[in-house]
Amino acid sequence: MRQINEDEKKFLLPLNIYLVRHGQTEGNVDRKLYAEKADHAILLTERGIRQAEEVGDFFARLFAEQRANDPEGFGSVRVWHSPYYRARQTAYYLLQSFPRHIDNPSSFVSYREEPFLFEQKGGYLDGCTDEEIAKLFPEAAKDHEKHCKYNGRTYSPCLNGESRMETAIRTKLFFQKVLSDYRERNIRHVVVVCHGVTARAFTLGWMHYSPEWMDAEKNPSNCWVRHIEGTPKTGYIDHGYIYGEGAPLNDVMATQRQLDNAQDIFMLKPQRPNAIIPKGVKCFDPFARRQP
Repeated sequence: MRQINEDEKKFLLPLNIYLVRHGQTEGNVDRKLYAEKADHAILLTERGIRQAEEVGDFFARLFAEQRANDPEGFGSVRVWHSPYYRARQTAYYLLQSFPRHIDNPSSFVSYREEPFLFEQKGGYLDGCTDEEIAKLFPEAAKDHEKHCKYNGRTYSPCLNGESRMETAIRTKLFFQKVLSDYRERNIRHVVVVCHGVTARAFTLGWMHYSPEWMDAEKNPSNCWVRHIEGTPKTGYIDHGYIYGEGAPLNDVMATQRQLDNAQDIFMLKPQRPNAIIPKGVKCFDPFARRQP
């Protein structure tokens, strides 16, 4: 029997991805602000800063404990963040919390900015209420309603912006950096500080979920943490949210809403054991002689 070499052993150890939505922002408090301030320049509130510090405490304690229990197998940590100001701020305050719990954190923790991690572009619809969109952009509103009626909101484009699916395609360009760091630099703990749609788009692409999953998945609250774990060889487990005020912990179905007319969606029965079928959707086995 062939012996497994040291490099191969290293890649049997899991890659851990933690998706973090930014802290509370001034735009979360007052959506009218989006009508006068560019999305990328929205800042954290005082509460958002505290949330970022607290989630930093959570990660620092988690990594300190894991590293103490397995100093050789732990690898290293990299924090990636969106270029939007609110994500930069969240990453800043998150990282500032590390020295309170870890001696010399820079010895195994690094951070990088990733331009592909910005939030879905709302285009002309940024800051508009549904009523304002219907009045100002009636054709765009009708098109969006048509997509939602048939459970295809993920495909619906924003006027002069992008659809959620386009956000997922853009986010997927970042995957190779995560895998390259894992293979070449033994970075096995990846914290991704981004946005609500971006985090769900990342999960959609990484876990190969269906577009209907994203339609059904609720937006995470500020500084909720989603954990994905696994290896390229064994596949990945989505643990759901493991941290966050009000978050349903370790329950991937708790954030799935019931889709309207879910029974009318045509979907093949997934062969992947970790697939999530949105509530109410009936799947069809193409190899079955009789369908239910």
